[in-house]
Amino acid sequence: MSRPYRFLPALALSVLAVAVAACGGSGTTSRAPGPFPACNPGCGVPPHAQYVVVGDIGAEALLTYNLGTTNTLTTGNIAPTYDNHATSLKFPFFIFNDYQSNLWAANFGGASITWYAVNATGGTPTTKTISGANTTLGCPTGVYINPHGDVYVSDPCSSKGSSVLYFASATGSPASPPSGNVAPTAWIEGGNTTLSDPQGLTVDSNGNLWVIDAGTNSVDQFGSALSAGQNNVAPNGALTSTSLSTPLEIYVDSAQHLWVGEDGATVGVLEFNLATGTQTPLCTIAGSNTGISGGQVSVAVDNGGYVYIVNAATAQIGIFTKGQCGNVAPAYTIAGSKTDLVEPGAVIVYSVSNDQ
Repeated sequence: MSRPYRFLPALALSVLAVAVAACGGSGTTSRAPGPFPACNPGCGVPPHAQYVVVGDIGAEALLTYNLGTTNTLTTGNIAPTYDNHATSLKFPFFIFNDYQSNLWAANFGGASITWYAVNATGGTPTTKTISGANTTLGCPTGVYINPHGDVYVSDPCSSKGSSVLYFASATGSPASPPSGNVAPTAWIEGGNTTLSDPQGLTVDSNGNLWVIDAGTNSVDQFGSALSAGQNNVAPNGALTSTSLSTPLEIYVDSAQHLWVGEDGATVGVLEFNLATGTQTPLCTIAGSNTGISGGQVSVAVDNGGYVYIVNAATAQIGIFTKGQCGNVAPAYTIAGSKTDLVEPGAVIVYSVSNDQ
């Protein structure tokens, strides 16, 4: 299924309006069927506040919702706790929460990477940016930051070609990631890489770099330690499946399973083992009942096993319980006029201790 706005950056200058899904009523509080997720690294002890963050392509905003604490989910037609609609956000196709409580956005329409405090709100929050001719950014589609503050960016439109760009932290500290009109320290690009349309990317706990390639319908694995300059290297391996069709987004959960959002023959989300080779999905969430109908499809999984799915064609966040697979309705939704959702294209979840 074609997505013209993804491949024609000129169209990124206009908002593709999608009617907000009607939900009606106020936010509802529901008892979750299992324990709520543990904190991310760095958090204290329960109770925790659970947040879901959406990168909205149409609204050009980062919308953060407080879903409650411990075993309680607050969902429904709820307003965002933080509404960051910074003018530097231009089609945020991928978002990431780093180790310093910053939200990072890969701005497909702005040829930039921007980051903000998690509680940033309004139209002019404090922003740091990687942008400019030296960066070689064209239409970044994914971003990952490691604990040392180094930044990896997937970009099918980079002036270096379809590539993964690596920007090293000058000090090796997560508190001082690179910013400004900086050149990449290294990049993965060239015929040996087989990269033709790199999309979402992540690094697993073993230091393996996983890159979605929509052009080859695969998830390619590289080493995350790169030599300075061009790395025209073959992947260490690839996850392939007959079920992969225009994969876009990637997430690795705490159980070391790899999740893929795709918009091809299947419009939905697939779960795989975190391994190379040909696989059959462990779980597929797709079909008319799921609320996933096309466009940018993104997925995140919390430590309690809840699966959060957004897609640009439906103005809602669908929350599925662990083990919900097939053409099933989400257990919970966030939708309605109060949510400010227009074209949600990226999603992450995180927890914080109420004691902090």
